[in-house]
Amino acid sequence: MHAKSHLAILIGAVLASSPAIAETVAAETDEHMVVSGRDYGFKADTNTTAMKIEATQLETPGQVSVIDETLIDEQRASTLGEVLKNDSSVSAGSTATNREKFLLRGFELQSSSGYLRDGNPHWSHYRQPIELLERVEVLKGPAGLLYGKSAPGGLVNMIAKKPTHNTQVTVSQDIGSNDYQRTMADVSGSLNDEQTLRGRVIVSTENQNSWRTRFDGSDVERERFVGGVFVDYDLTDSVMLSAHYDRTDEQSDLDNGSKVDANGNVIDPKVVKDLHWAETDNDVANYGVNVQAHLSDSWSLHAGVNRQFYERRRTESDIHLDKGTHYKSSDRHDEWTFDTANVDFVGDVDGFGVNHRLLAGVNGLHYDYKMLYSSFNSCSADPTACENGFEKPPELDYTNDDTLSHSKSQHYGFYLQDLVTFNDQWQVLAGLRFAIDKSESSKGKKDDHSNILPKFGVIYHPAANGSIYAMYSESFEPLGDITDESDASFGAEQDPMKGYLYELGSKWELLDDKLFVSGALFQITQENIQVKEDLTGSTFDTRTTQAGEQVHKGAELSATGLITESLSLSGSMTYLDAEIKDPFDASIDGKRPAEVAEFTASIWTRYQIQPRTSLNLGAVHVGDRYGDDKNTFEKDAYTRVDAGVAHNLKYNDDLEFVFRANVENLFDKDYLAGGSASRVVVGAPRSYKATLQIKY
Repeated sequence: MHAKSHLAILIGAVLASSPAIAETVAAETDEHMVVSGRDYGFKADTNTTAMKIEATQLETPGQVSVIDETLIDEQRASTLGEVLKNDSSVSAGSTATNREKFLLRGFELQSSSGYLRDGNPHWSHYRQPIELLERVEVLKGPAGLLYGKSAPGGLVNMIAKKPTHNTQVTVSQDIGSNDYQRTMADVSGSLNDEQTLRGRVIVSTENQNSWRTRFDGSDVERERFVGGVFVDYDLTDSVMLSAHYDRTDEQSDLDNGSKVDANGNVIDPKVVKDLHWAETDNDVANYGVNVQAHLSDSWSLHAGVNRQFYERRRTESDIHLDKGTHYKSSDRHDEWTFDTANVDFVGDVDGFGVNHRLLAGVNGLHYDYKMLYSSFNSCSADPTACENGFEKPPELDYTNDDTLSHSKSQHYGFYLQDLVTFNDQWQVLAGLRFAIDKSESSKGKKDDHSNILPKFGVIYHPAANGSIYAMYSESFEPLGDITDESDASFGAEQDPMKGYLYELGSKWELLDDKLFVSGALFQITQENIQVKEDLTGSTFDTRTTQAGEQVHKGAELSATGLITESLSLSGSMTYLDAEIKDPFDASIDGKRPAEVAEFTASIWTRYQIQPRTSLNLGAVHVGDRYGDDKNTFEKDAYTRVDAGVAHNLKYNDDLEFVFRANVENLFDKDYLAGGSASRVVVGAPRSYKATLQIKY
C-alpha cells in the first residue's frame, strides 16, 4: 500500500503552501474517508471537562454544554464568540484591543484563568484559532477542585482536533461580505502501514475588512494565519505519545468600540475613531507533549507539559477625551509565557461493595509577563489640531522605555476525586484540592497563598435515561497586597475571592436517546470582593476592605439532538438574577452587574429537506442589560436571526462537495452587543458568507 507514504508527502505539501491543495489530494491519495455529520445531530453523549474523566452527561453532576464540530462547521464560525453564542449562559463582553471577553453565568472569564485547551489552562488574550478545534465544552459553576484559580461562573475548554487512523482530507474556501476570505485545509491519517504513527495538519488563512470605517474613510483590516501539527505515536499497545504545535499570527487595525453620549445614544456607530496607525500584531505559539498509558485493567495515566508563548505589539491612538482636552496614545510590547504541566492517575476499582472511579492528580502553571511601554499626550482632543496631524508621534515608541515591567506567578494543586456508584440509582461525587499560589511583582513584592477547595455531588437515576443531581462546589481567585500608599490598608494581605455554588438539576435522554434535555436551578455567591471606603478628611484617601459580594441566582434549560429524523436542534435559555453588594458605594450597591441580562436564549436548527439538502435557521436573544455597574446606561433587548442552506454533491464513494450559504442578522437588526462602561460594541449589520468544501 502507498497511501501512508503519500499522506506524509501530502502533509509536507500542505505545510509549504495552501493553494492548489485539491489537485494534490486527487493525485496523491488512494485511501480516503468522507466525513459526515453524526446520526444524532448536535448531541454529545460525553464530556471530559467536568470531572477529567470520560463521563456520560447523565452521570455528571452539573451543567456542561458541548458545542461540537458539526455545529461549528454549519455556522462557519471563525471566532470563539461565534461558537459561544450557542450557549445562552455565556454573554459577550468587550472586543477592545481586538480580543474577545466573555461572561459566564454573569461572571467575567479572565484571560489567565477562564479558558482551557484540552483540559489545561490556556492564556486567552487573543482571538482563538477555531479552525483547530473539534468541539468546545462549557463547564458551568466553580471549578476549583480540578483547575485551581478560576472564576465562579465556570470555564471554557477548547478541545483540539486529533489525528485519525483513516485518511481524511478536507479543503474549504469561504468568501463573504466586507471582503471576507478564508482558505482552510485539514489533512489527517496514518503515516505508516501499521497505523501506529498518525498525523494531522491544519492550515488556515483569513482576511477581512470591518463593516465600520475610520473617520478618515480608510478601511479597518484584519489578516490571520493559523497552522497546527498534531502527531500520535503508539509506543506500545498500552502507551501513546502525542505531540502538538500550533501557531496563530494576526495583524489587525484597532477598533476599540464606540462612545455613548449622556442620553445613552451611540456616537457615530459606523465610524472607528482610532487612527490608521493604531494596530495590534499578535504572534502566538503553543506546543507540548502528552502521554497516555494503560497501567493495568483498572488504572491509567495521563500526563503532559505545554508551553504557550505570546508576543504582541500594540499601538493605540485614543482620540476620545481622556483628561481635560487631551487624548492619549501609547505603544507597547508584551511577552507572555504560560507553562503548564499535569499528571493524572485514573482508576476504576471495586471496594467495600461499591464501584469507585478515582482521579488523583497534580497540575501546575508558571506565568511570566514582561512589558515595555511608551505613551504620548497630544495637544488637543481634535487630532487635526495637533502638530503631528494624523501621523504617529515620533516620540511614541516602546523602545524608549528603559524600565522593564516584569511579573510572574506559580500555581500548583493536588487533588483527589471519587465518583462512587452504589447501584443503578445512586452515585456520589466527592473531591478535595489543596492549592498553592505564589506571585512576584516588578518591585520584588511576593505573595503566597494556599487554599483547600471541596466539591460534592449526589446523583439519583430514577430511570435508565435520566438523572437528578444536587451539587456544591467552590472557586477562588488570589488577590495581591494593597499597593496604594494613600490607602489606609496599604501593605495589607488580601484573602482570595471565593465562589460558592449550590445547584439542583436534572438531565434526560429522550426520543430513543436521540434528544438530550438538561436543566438546573443555581445560586453562586462570590465573597471577599475588594471595595473602597472613602476617608475624605482623614490622613488617607481610602480604606480597602473585602466586604464586597455578588450573588447570582438563576435557571437554565437546554436541548440538543434530533426532534425528528429530519429536524436537529441545539438550544438553550437562561434566567439570571444578579446583584452587587457594596456597603461603601451607594451608586452600585444593590445594582445589577454590567452586561448581565435577565433573560437570554439561543437556538440553531437544521432541517433536512432532501437527503443532500438542508436548511439552517437560528436566533440569538439577549435581554435588556446595563452598560455599567451603576446602571446609568441601559442597552435594549434584541433578537438576531441567522439562516443558512447547504447542499452535498457526492461525486463518487470517495469524493464529496459541500456548498453552503449563510446569512447572519437576516433582518438587519440594529443592536448593541457587549462592551464596557466607556466603549460599546455595535452589532454588525446583515452579512453573507458562501462556502465550498471538498472532502476526500
